[in-house]
Amino acid sequence: MDLFKGNGFRVVVIILCLLGGMMFAKLYQPYGKTIRIYKQALKDYNNGNYSNSYYLFSKISHISPLKPIAIYRQAMCARALGDKQSELRRYQQLFMTYPKNKLSSEAKYQAGQLLVEDDPNLALKYFNSVAKSNIDEDYKLATEYYIARLNASKMRYSKKKITLAKFEQIENSYRKYIEEAPDGRLAPNVANSWLKYNPDAKSKDRVLIAGAYYNSKMYKEAKNVLAASRIEDNWAINASLAYKEGDYKKTKELTETGVEKFGDNVSVRDYNRAVDDYLKIFGSDNLKYNMELLSKAKGSKKDYIWNLKCSKVDTNSKYSCYKDLYLNFPNGEYAENAIIQVFKYEIKTKNYARAKDIAKDFIEKFPKSEHIPLCLFWLGKIEQIYYGTGGYTEYFQKVINTYPDTYYAYRAFWILQGLHSATINTELNYKPVEYPYKYPSKNDILYNLITVQDYDMLAKLSKDDFIKSWVEYQKGNYATSLTIARDAMDKLETKPPKTDLRWRLVYPQNFYKQVKNYSDRFKNNDALMMAIIKAESSFNTDAQSSVGAIGLMQLMPSTAHEIGDKHSIKFNTSYLFNPELNIKLGNLYYSTLKEMLDNKEVSAIAAYNGGIGTVTRWKSTLKYTDTDEFVEQIPYEETKNYVEKVFKNYWNYTRIYQK
Repeated sequence: MDLFKGNGFRVVVIILCLLGGMMFAKLYQPYGKTIRIYKQALKDYNNGNYSNSYYLFSKISHISPLKPIAIYRQAMCARALGDKQSELRRYQQLFMTYPKNKLSSEAKYQAGQLLVEDDPNLALKYFNSVAKSNIDEDYKLATEYYIARLNASKMRYSKKKITLAKFEQIENSYRKYIEEAPDGRLAPNVANSWLKYNPDAKSKDRVLIAGAYYNSKMYKEAKNVLAASRIEDNWAINASLAYKEGDYKKTKELTETGVEKFGDNVSVRDYNRAVDDYLKIFGSDNLKYNMELLSKAKGSKKDYIWNLKCSKVDTNSKYSCYKDLYLNFPNGEYAENAIIQVFKYEIKTKNYARAKDIAKDFIEKFPKSEHIPLCLFWLGKIEQIYYGTGGYTEYFQKVINTYPDTYYAYRAFWILQGLHSATINTELNYKPVEYPYKYPSKNDILYNLITVQDYDMLAKLSKDDFIKSWVEYQKGNYATSLTIARDAMDKLETKPPKTDLRWRLVYPQNFYKQVKNYSDRFKNNDALMMAIIKAESSFNTDAQSSVGAIGLMQLMPSTAHEIGDKHSIKFNTSYLFNPELNIKLGNLYYSTLKEMLDNKEVSAIAAYNGGIGTVTRWKSTLKYTDTDEFVEQIPYEETKNYVEKVFKNYWNYTRIYQK
């Protein structure tokens, strides 16, 4: 009997060991195998083979850090297949098994959406949980809408009397969504739910609801909901609706009455849109009607019409227009632009004493303005050239240290170094775009996502814009990558050192081999050619402008063929999308412009944008003593901005990559 017990015990142990081994075999998966399975599953997903992708993602080991991501991917596969139940189960599996995972709150939100109609009580439970999480604001805002919608639905079928506070709480959720996301994907649904919840919505709320419909191009619904609102609240959006219907007489009457009597009753967005629609009636030559509307307008939003007027008047009238705008609206939305325009005018007319006072006042009033480098630079320039004091170095050095990537840092550096040419002959080091931070450790989920090249999930899990930029770069979306990185860098109050890897995302060296080859051959500056490409196309080889300019260096076909014929290069116009040919012809074109303009780089860049004839005419009529005065006096704002943009790019390519 004891022997039997002993043998039985051994049998149990053996069975448990076998079961444990089987469980371990199921859970354990060599890392290399996990990576191979995930990559194949992702490839199938991207190729639209969702069934096999779903199956392969299920094979990722439960102890792998990629498992929760694989479960979320399974839900995405199920959605693509229209399998609502499988999608719901995967979301539930994710937030129940991995409640602390970054995707859990989003999975709970998605599950709630799926259950809104079928199980509203469970959906409400999920949404209430999401509302308490640290999910992104856009999800949180949508969550509040669903909570309001489900609570409103419960109350309609409840026998309990609703309190005024509860009623207003639900209505505030609808109002908040439309106020914060009037163009949001859910805005029309919010509008429908709000009207269903409160058919007797107030006049201003009806205008909000109508705005949500209008933004979704549901013009009939917008018009219907406005029928029970007051003209003082609805004039702006009704004017825009009339414009959409081609009833220009009504648009004119509503806008003129509105800006005169009810300007402060409507939102800035509705006011400005109504004014824009009003002016569209009269075409591009609408200055007369702009001025007439301005004479009628009253209230705090009048400065929008005034600012439009200032942008249209002739050069000689701009100064007094912007000056009057600032004096009448010193704290308005357009005050910053108005005073900087006055400052630029004083520079152009060489009234440096007045310009100096304005710059100092501007810096004090708008310390976070993007125009601070401009003001600091000209304060230094005025001190150096026109007053002959030594204080200019402090201003120039502050621009370089605090705003190192700006056009004015470039100009300040050139003056401090005593350089006379717009460019310097120096070679660039080629440095590829890299992950913008210290590479994640092997235990980090980001490391695993990079390894399997699941860039979409990497972007979803990371809230850092530079990582999102890097993701877009890996996917070959260079223009999108550049835009994200540029905007992220602009938000940084303190700029990182030039060796920081994030700069390479803002100023990548795409196609540098070709640029270097042809810039050397045609005696152009390689950094300047990179700067032109970045300004023209953001490295999008398929770029095509509204006027027909093509490719990386945005060449007009007629110009490209003219240059090609001159150098015996024959090609079809469609070949201009080819990077190699585009860069070659762009370099030839720029070299020609430069030669015609006495090898003056600034003039050649201006001509690349504004045309050789135009620049030649400017140079013969403008009164200037140096590069800075010439650039400030360029009559076409587009060309002036282009010159500054290109040389800002040039400065940064030189600064970041110089050997």
